Amino acid sequence: MNRALRSLTLLCLLAVWKVPTLASTDVRSTVAYAPQPDYPMGAVIRGWEGAGVFRCNVRPDGAVSSVIVLQSTGHAILDQAGIAAFQRWRFKPGSVKAVKIPLRFSTHHGIRHRMAGAVIAD
Repeated sequence: MNRALRSLTLLCLLAVWKVPTLASTDVRSTVAYAPQPDYPMGAVIRGWEGAGVFRCNVRPDGAVSSVIVLQSTGHAILDQAGIAAFQRWRFKPGSVKAVKIPLRFSTHHGIRHRMAGAVIAD
């Protein structure tokens, strides 16, 4: 792998964590564990980018029971990377039932996600 591609790869793999303040419920305070999605190397090499919205359904114990793609990133490989990461997320027990999380993969800015929708009521 040449030096330029290595530098690009490192840049692309840097993740930026940005979570805005929510008016109704501060979801940030409910997150116990939130690993960043991996930017798949195949997508990086091809220059694939995309933004999507994912819904995490949360069990009473705080584990994510399922992840639904509400809006695709435009590439199945990026959607799968988002799903894989969000399935590992953990919330404080009993704090939320579902959360919408926007996610952006960008070869210029790495990976960005934030819990911007509010908590979804049952």
